[in-house]
Amino acid sequence: MTAVFAWACAGCANAGGEAARVGEAALAGTWSNAAGAHLRLETDRRMAGEGLKRALLGGTDCPDAIAGHWSFFTAPDDDGMSFADDQFTSGDEISLTFGNPEVSCLLSALIRRDAQGLSLCLVEDPDSDCSAEELLRAEPTKSTGKGPKSPTT
Repeated sequence: MTAVFAWACAGCANAGGEAARVGEAALAGTWSNAAGAHLRLETDRRMAGEGLKRALLGGTDCPDAIAGHWSFFTAPDDDGMSFADDQFTSGDEISLTFGNPEVSCLLSALIRRDAQGLSLCLVEDPDSDCSAEELLRAEPTKSTGKGPKSPTT
């Protein structure tokens, strides 16, 4: 039993690769996973998603479908605090703001890069992580056949 648990955790570690700092244009487009989750991010900071519970580990109070706004987070300060603001034009984590403020769901997307390119890991707790199955990957765009840009910096 312990060996199975260790193997399962090893498969989850660093899913999606390392944190990747990108600009807003790199995120524009539709992101999805094989389980059927879809998240559309626009360059004007609008966003919409559906089937999102299929992109989150474990139980969640977050709605399955959302529409709203996204913003980059600052880097954590000395106290470990960061905040989201539309003035930021790049980062490695975004805040997803949507719906009724009474909903007890604070959803973020951690931006990662691995050999397959960029991915988004949706989390309620920024200290948590995704498995490979939950990661959202860019869907190819219809006009060029390419997904959101993956800058080299």
